[in-house]
Amino acid sequence: MARRIDAPRRRPPVVAVAALVALLGVCFVGAMLVFGGQKREQLPSPPASSGGSIAVAGASPAHTPARSAGPSTVAPSDHVASPLPTAPSTPAATPTPGSTQSPSTSAAASSALVFDLESQVIDMTFPLRPDTDYHYRDNWYERRLGPPDAYNHARIGPDGQLVRLHDGIDIYAPEGEPVLAPFDGVVIDPASRWTPWEPDRYGLTVVVQSDEPGTSGYMAVLVHLDRVWVDIGQHVSGGQVIGVLGRTGNAEEVKPQLHFELRAPFPIDWSTIGENRMVDAFNPYPSLVEADPKR
Repeated sequence: MARRIDAPRRRPPVVAVAALVALLGVCFVGAMLVFGGQKREQLPSPPASSGGSIAVAGASPAHTPARSAGPSTVAPSDHVASPLPTAPSTPAATPTPGSTQSPSTSAAASSALVFDLESQVIDMTFPLRPDTDYHYRDNWYERRLGPPDAYNHARIGPDGQLVRLHDGIDIYAPEGEPVLAPFDGVVIDPASRWTPWEPDRYGLTVVVQSDEPGTSGYMAVLVHLDRVWVDIGQHVSGGQVIGVLGRTGNAEEVKPQLHFELRAPFPIDWSTIGENRMVDAFNPYPSLVEADPKR
């Protein structure tokens, strides 16, 4: 019988096989991309910020470059960290309204033209220690016995004669209490400044002429001392003990007291208060009150 002859088997072309493999690969990659994108969309996202720029706790600041120097453009936010506090600069001292210190305390009048006849105050130390039992009142310009000298305040009395007036303030205190220098300065001889000087009236006296910048040339006259512990020409410091309180001079028959005067480095015209003479003594009461440690 006749034998069946099979037709030869054809092999697929190599090019077709490669194309099919490439097509399958592209499909696989596309499927993976689509699947991966869907998975990423399912991941939870971090919470949105509610206040603009906010620093995350624990995050390193290295990820944000620092701005260059210049005006900041960041809007104010409650979440912005405050800068470290810096020491405040000390402002220059300026006079403030309502200050209790008198303007003339730091720098006394330098001439009679600007001198305050009623309430001139100069910077000074109270002439008695705070633990001293003292008292005083404003008895400046009161009438006193005896004829006036050229450096004493005086007015014409009813009989037409000059009446001597009180040139200072009497501070009453126990005898023997220390008397202090009112400011830095030099001890001067009163007889070289005021003539004729009368020791019988003033008794033991110390005069300190200030050399402090604010009161230079002003003089404190401390009268009726019992003892004096400084010499003429000696430099003293404010608050230094210069003697002790007593009753010498014309205070022998009265209570122990310190007669205290302040005198300017220039003569002052007192005609506005009815006195037709130039005298350098002025009322020390305002300066005493200002310096009084017990006020």
